[in-house]
Amino acid sequence: MNRFENKIAIVTGAASGIGRATTTRLRSEGATVVGIDRDPVDAADLAIQLDLLDLSSIGPAVAQAVDAYGRIDVLCNIAGLGHFARDEDETPENWNRVIGVNLTGTYFMSTACLPHLLESRGNIVNTASTAGTNAQPWSSAYSASKGGVIALTQTMAITNGLSGIRVNCVAPGGVDTPIAGQFNPPEEVDHSIMSRIMPFDRMAEPSELAAAFAFLASDDASYCNGIILRVDGGMQA
Repeated sequence: MNRFENKIAIVTGAASGIGRATTTRLRSEGATVVGIDRDPVDAADLAIQLDLLDLSSIGPAVAQAVDAYGRIDVLCNIAGLGHFARDEDETPENWNRVIGVNLTGTYFMSTACLPHLLESRGNIVNTASTAGTNAQPWSSAYSASKGGVIALTQTMAITNGLSGIRVNCVAPGGVDTPIAGQFNPPEEVDHSIMSRIMPFDRMAEPSELAAAFAFLASDDASYCNGIILRVDGGMQA
């Protein structure tokens, strides 16, 4: 398939996991991909190191992409982080970091790209989570950030839909990526509630999520706007 021939895509979180897999998938279908991550990116046509907590660096990064390729057709907001914590142990620093990357970073990356996406009548695909659609233990910060991404996705879809912009999100369940290692259950908790978030038989592979991002970013999803595409192996069915 060449669904992204002559298309320019920006992918955040491109250094590893779902972001890296999505970068590879989009390139395999003809896209030129600008990979953005705080860690070095080696699987993109243009790589930009950027920490989304540094909001002042987002505009210049987007400008660098436009200077290089002249346009933006797709933005995949995939960069993210999280952790488990008992509510009584959560700190303002950790809370703000999770919200800052997952929600605030997603929003301001989107607004920086929006003028260029309006020109190309492009689209945005955000990363939500089943933690944002169903209860997940010890995840107040992460769940709040992903619930916020869902609300943001739907609001931006309605706000910009008449201008030809589509905004959708993918909601993964458990995925075999480095971020999964950030979720270690707190000590002295009832581990039986882990069953609420356990997959049937295995975690997803990053490539399986990349396929969902590629679908929503392509013209095959031309009538999808403001949707939450849950990719969790039936975990929340």
